[in-house]
Amino acid sequence: MPEYLSPGVYIEEITGAQPIEGVSTSTTGFVGMTVRGPVSGLPQPVTSFPDFMRQYGGYLPDTPTFHDYRYLPYAVKGFFDNLGQRAYITRVLGGGNVTANDNGALVGGLVTRLTQSANTGDTVLNLSSTRGIDTTITVTLTQVKNGLTTTEGPLAVTAYDDGKGTVTLGAALANSYDAGYSWVTTSEAPIVTNCRLSAQDPGAWGNSIVVQIKQSSMAQAQVVSLTALALNTVLLNSSANFYPGALVEFNKGKTKAFKKIQSIAGNSIVVTNAFAAATDLNPDGGFTVTTVRSCEFDVSASWGNVNEQFKSLSMDSNLPNYYGTVINNGSSLLAMTTGAVGDSVSDHPVILPSSPQGLVVPLINGSDGTTAPTPGDYQGADNGPGQRTGIYALADIDDISIVAVPGITNQNVQNALITHCETLQYRFAILDPAPHTGGTAPTLDDIQAQRKQYDTKYAAIYYPRISVYDDASDTDILVPPSGHMAGIYARVDNTRGVWKAPANEVLGGVDSLEVNLSKGDQDILNPEPNNICCLRNFEAQGRGLRVYGARCITSLTEWKYINVRRLFIFLERSLDQGTQWAVFEPNDQKLWNRLIQSVSAFLTSIWREGGLMGATADQAFFVNCGYDTMSQDDMDNGRLIMLVGVAPVFPAEFVIIRIGQWAGGSSVQEL
Repeated sequence: MPEYLSPGVYIEEITGAQPIEGVSTSTTGFVGMTVRGPVSGLPQPVTSFPDFMRQYGGYLPDTPTFHDYRYLPYAVKGFFDNLGQRAYITRVLGGGNVTANDNGALVGGLVTRLTQSANTGDTVLNLSSTRGIDTTITVTLTQVKNGLTTTEGPLAVTAYDDGKGTVTLGAALANSYDAGYSWVTTSEAPIVTNCRLSAQDPGAWGNSIVVQIKQSSMAQAQVVSLTALALNTVLLNSSANFYPGALVEFNKGKTKAFKKIQSIAGNSIVVTNAFAAATDLNPDGGFTVTTVRSCEFDVSASWGNVNEQFKSLSMDSNLPNYYGTVINNGSSLLAMTTGAVGDSVSDHPVILPSSPQGLVVPLINGSDGTTAPTPGDYQGADNGPGQRTGIYALADIDDISIVAVPGITNQNVQNALITHCETLQYRFAILDPAPHTGGTAPTLDDIQAQRKQYDTKYAAIYYPRISVYDDASDTDILVPPSGHMAGIYARVDNTRGVWKAPANEVLGGVDSLEVNLSKGDQDILNPEPNNICCLRNFEAQGRGLRVYGARCITSLTEWKYINVRRLFIFLERSLDQGTQWAVFEPNDQKLWNRLIQSVSAFLTSIWREGGLMGATADQAFFVNCGYDTMSQDDMDNGRLIMLVGVAPVFPAEFVIIRIGQWAGGSSVQEL
């Protein structure tokens, strides 16, 4: 309690009823195959179909192996077409999948490419980079064109020009070399660096990633002096943009030297390996001054509309611009397995990994798999928080309230989805109809047999499948309705409220239904014990395609309506989160009154919005908490029990208009 030790005015804050905020009811979790994306860890959010395409790719190719497992992208599109706003995606892969990789192409040798074609008799080469090239080495040209390989060398280098990017050869070329098909390697022996470049995640999509590596420099300066008193300290005309740990190339005109910066003092750089003599940096070959530049490289990657660039990377793992750290932390396309080349840079000009293709690194061998995903793949594995897979992974996202596995009608998978909802108690599952044997339209007997496999108040099943336009094939295809229905749930929640049945709603983004059900057909499917939600064609009446069912697949009559079940999920979840402040508070009359006020205020707002039945708030709900809801034993054992009752609004599923004849006439009245 506060202390009052001296006279004066004391200002104290008091806490009244805590407001309760309604939780989201429209965030959906999807599980299924995608072109790309992570296969474990937290499901990733998407807020539009273009956002989904950027993160997870577009439509999967229709192959015999994955024909029945490719529906997730269509479900996500249907979700957003029907005004869904937020979805989380968990990716499932086929068996035998492979991540695209460089196939061991990255080595620590120096490779550069021709920027202009060279003809027979030429002695000058135009190269993408002259780093590491001087008159002490030889070069070899290689061309692969039209299935033919042409190689020439080793050829002596008599001069080079870093500014122009040219190399002068000691002998004329005996062959012509096309710049688009040719590259140059030096006599410097390649050094394996254990660097491995791969796609960010498995799948054939990685084979389409285009990767380019280009040498660059963050800093360049002129050497002023190297004194005999400090053979590891080089004075420059400016040390701007040089940094400790940087590999630098000293260009003396005909020869080059490589060192690593240990520290910087003013305009001087201190290198790790001292020069042998003060004359080691004297210009040669007619140069007037020795120049020095830092040795970095740039990596660019592109896939579809996604483009990434990482500039001024280093091979030093101790630096913030270390290529492994930068790419692995910043790229959505690439992953690097890194390895060091060591610090003895003075003996060789190895400053970046490169490929035999001349700095264009192809990724190959990526595969979506050789076998279809199993039911176990969809159910997933509980490897702990942040490492779950399949349906289990959805448990890591508290905001999800609707779940679906589009197109997967295996009983084990649908049971796993139902168990997921029943365990967490604040989620609702949308199940798809199974196709008939042979891939034809399921019959009424088929859907009834499928429905009889389940009895739960946490799921609904919709029939039939729907036909939508497929951008990939430029034709209509049949897809499961769960994604579109999740979008309709979200649309109704946001425009009317979770207490409104998601029925008699137009199906957005749908061209036709696999089966046009009649009223007689629905007379069989709708009532108990079936409770199957039907999709109907009312185009003849000018009302389009509509959802015409709102029942859970349960034998419990009081929970047969979807909106009633989801209303209670909403209320229970909101009260759960909105009353957490009461835990460990003193269990007395003050706390009980505050809870009653908080819950009553929340339920009153729901009633005013039309979510509860009753002409007055007293008719819509009651909230009790006190000696009539808990015993002394409850209080002694730390239990606070509050009793809440609500009157939900049931949908007008059957609108009955009674009409009859009225016998009109006249009457005589004495005034």
